Amino acid sequence: MIAFLRGELAGFHGDEAWIDVGGVGFRVAVSRQTQRRLPPVGEPVRLLTRLVVREDQWSLYGFATADEQAAFDALVAVSGVGPRVALSVLSVLTPEDLRRAVVLQDPALLTRVPGVGPKLARRLLTELRDRLGQPLAEDGAAGGPAATGTAGAVPSPGTGEASPRDDALAALEALGYSRAEAEGALAAVAGQVEPGAPAAAWVRAALRALAGARAAGGAAR
Repeated sequence: MIAFLRGELAGFHGDEAWIDVGGVGFRVAVSRQTQRRLPPVGEPVRLLTRLVVREDQWSLYGFATADEQAAFDALVAVSGVGPRVALSVLSVLTPEDLRRAVVLQDPALLTRVPGVGPKLARRLLTELRDRLGQPLAEDGAAGGPAATGTAGAVPSPGTGEASPRDDALAALEALGYSRAEAEGALAAVAGQVEPGAPAAAWVRAALRALAGARAAGGAAR
């Protein structure tokens, strides 16, 4: 109903930005990420918005970027996540941070958010798999497939399905590593990962190996 607001930033009240649009003041709930992007009070401002209608209240939520707005839409589509929780997530994690958390299937990144416990974190990781898109590679281009998907992964012999190691390979490529780097790291940690371990365990072990290799390379120079 209200796609965006353009006006003058009148001030902040808690987690709300007050926007003066032609003499009408709009209260818009925003994340801390968006607050940091806003201009000084009295300056022109434009915010993308989502109007959330409840039986007893209409609330506007504002976003400095389309990426944050899309992440908000994905979050509120998760069972048990309301707009305030979604805004709390986006106050702590950027949309890119959130995509990486889903790729790595790491609930610890989400439990940093006030009000998000282990149970909700696991639900977010599960339900956001196909809703957020892929993280950006180091060159700013979209990365490869997420660790939770099988697109682009090599199926395990005889199963027709991707193994956790294959999913980890795809996740590392999504994080910007070349296939050669990713495969080398996974081979190096093969003896350290427990049989039947999930893709996230492979990814964490490989990232440690990659970080160690880069640190050693830097020291050698």
